[in-house]
Amino acid sequence: MKPLLIIGASSFGRLMMVLAEECGHTVTGFIDDWNSGPEILGSTQTLGTVLKPSDHDLVLAIGYKHQQARLDLFNRLCADGFHFPALIHPTARISHHSKVGDASLIMGGVDVDAFSEIGTACVLWPRAVVSHDSVIGQNTFISPAATLCGFVTVGPGSFIGANSTLVDGSTLAPSSFVKAATRYHCKKQRT
Repeated sequence: MKPLLIIGASSFGRLMMVLAEECGHTVTGFIDDWNSGPEILGSTQTLGTVLKPSDHDLVLAIGYKHQQARLDLFNRLCADGFHFPALIHPTARISHHSKVGDASLIMGGVDVDAFSEIGTACVLWPRAVVSHDSVIGQNTFISPAATLCGFVTVGPGSFIGANSTLVDGSTLAPSSFVKAATRYHCKKQRT
């Protein structure tokens, strides 16, 4: 395993440093365009020039308030040859019949059931549940203790608030925002 650089040195980045270490990775430092300090080794502009894909893998610790910029940076750095491994906390239960995309960050206590797919660059916070046969689009954030029942489809770039429940068979359009503690039920219209 290559050592990791974490993009973003805020609280999200510090949490991802802990996740990476608990997953058995070595973290070299942070990349940040806004902050400075001894652990910050450069800006995103140094990735691919000073800091090479052959030397480091990356972790995307940019939050949901900047989802489009997060996705744009992810796509650019992938095109430059960088790899973003999925980080899955050892206490998460991920069915071996499910799929988790690269760059996804899966926290402790998460449960991803059989035949579900988690897209690339998703973030599942502690105790989130994705039940069977669900599909989560790329760059989606699922907050702590949110429950997605079976056969749920979430469009890319969405945000699911803490303690929300998406009822069995629900479909969310791309870039949806579900507030905390919401019970959501919306099935796809038949055509």
